[in-house]
Order: sequence, then C-alpha cells, then structure tokens
Amino acid sequence: MLAVLAVSDKRDVDRLAMGLLGLGWDVVATEGTRRLLAEHGVEVGAVADLAGVPTLLGGRVKTLTVSLMGGILARDDPADLAEVAQHGISRVDLVACNYYLLPERAPRMSFEEFREKIDVGGPAMLRAAAKNCAHVVPLSDPDDYPVVLKELAEGGVSPERRIALARKAFDISAAYDASISRLFAAAGT
Repeated sequence: MLAVLAVSDKRDVDRLAMGLLGLGWDVVATEGTRRLLAEHGVEVGAVADLAGVPTLLGGRVKTLTVSLMGGILARDDPADLAEVAQHGISRVDLVACNYYLLPERAPRMSFEEFREKIDVGGPAMLRAAAKNCAHVVPLSDPDDYPVVLKELAEGGVSPERRIALARKAFDISAAYDASISRLFAAAGT
C-alpha cells in the first residue's frame, strides 16, 4: 500500500505517517512535508522519486506528473493494473493533501504574490483521489487522520467513509476555487 502526503496544514501529519508506516505502508511526501516529518524522526520517500522527475519551476510543479496522477486514478481492474505496470507506475492507495491557505493570507499579499501561491497540483491530486475514492482514500482534513488510521488497522476504510472523505475533499476544493475567484474579482475592480 502506498500513501502520498502533500500538506500545507501539517497538524498531525507525523502521526499519520507513523501510523501508516506502522501498518506496513510505503509513504512518500513532498519536500516541505518530508522535511517536517524528518524533524520528527519519521523518514519517508520523496514524491519526486515516485514521480520520476524532480520538483520543477521553483516548486510550482511537484505532483502534476503522469506517473503520480496515473497512480492515483488507476482502479483495481485488470486493464488499469496492466497499463500502470506496463509504464512502471506505482498504484497510490491514499492521498493526504490540503492547500496553502490563500483566503486568510491574501490581504497581506500583493496580487502577484497571491497569484503565485495558488495551488494547482494539490487540488488536482486531491480531486483525482476523491474521484477514485473507491480505490484511493482522499484525506483533506487532519481531523480525519485518527479514524482513517483506526479503520485501516481494522481491515480497511469503509465505502461510506470513503464517500464522506471524497465529499469533504470536493467541498474544500470548491470553497478554495470560489475564494480564489473572489480575490481575482477584487483585483480586477
């Protein structure tokens, strides 16, 4: 089992990573998340190694790769499994992702700073996990880490929980996009 961690809100991500590792999972993380985990004595792999390319464009491209998105969107059917295997893509079973909190920070930023901080890869990755929630656990809220770890330890995350987590991920993504739209509207007036 493979988990990808790419979080701005790093509350309890060390507990999540330790819990997953304790259950025998492989865990990879983006640079900032990985650095924080290392500070807490938790060693995990790098998303760049899974993606097959280093972080690009000054950090703007970390997770938008065919290998990572293919691993998230692959289902448990023979055709998908054969295709990802053919291309050396690792299946992803859990994505923990939340976004840089622009709405709260935007008033203290210039428009250019704000625009530069818009997260593109995180929402794409979380939305892909939510879309494929029957096969990938989408985690967007650190408050959900304990219950997911508990269910994983008991044999797996229930379909009902997966749907609830997917809904939360889409709600968070919708609110995030709406807040960005409002800030662009304010900048244009």
